[in-house]
Amino acid sequence: MEQPDELSQLAEGGQVSLASWLGTPLNRTQAQMLLTTAQQRLCSGRPAGAERFSLRLAELIGRYWAGHDIEAAYQTMSPLLTDGRERALLELCLGQLLMARRCQSAWQHLDRGFQLAAHLLEAEDYFRVLRRHELLRQLPLASIPADAATLDALLNEARVIARLRGTGKYQHSATGASQHRDTID
Repeated sequence: MEQPDELSQLAEGGQVSLASWLGTPLNRTQAQMLLTTAQQRLCSGRPAGAERFSLRLAELIGRYWAGHDIEAAYQTMSPLLTDGRERALLELCLGQLLMARRCQSAWQHLDRGFQLAAHLLEAEDYFRVLRRHELLRQLPLASIPADAATLDALLNEARVIARLRGTGKYQHSATGASQHRDTID
């Protein structure tokens, strides 16, 4: 099974967009492959700057999906980052990983990441992330991680919940006719 493009790009030391979704679930084999690739690249050639950050982020993602605790890695990385883009991407990434398993703590990272990224995003990406976050807020989160879900699955579930709550794109009136609402895609 192949890794998502963004994760392959990170594992090669490349940069990804701040609007990327890095919380795509990996099975243990994929996670171990990502982790091994990132660690090998970190140990060979002494990568610096953005390449080093990308590899560390890939390593963090691999550790998460391999079932390792990543809190220490996050705590070690976070204070060392001076670049606003890297800080934003770390927060967004951690929030996305936690959101994929519907963990309560996801929003503290997603909100912080979006706040840091807002002025760095192009208008189209800004609104894409904003709409995605608005929709994901519909999901019930818990302190105990749920089974991992893809972004599409999370968004579909959130759309259903939004419609049931009457806050979605289509809201049924008392006559049974639907009214179009443009607030959430």
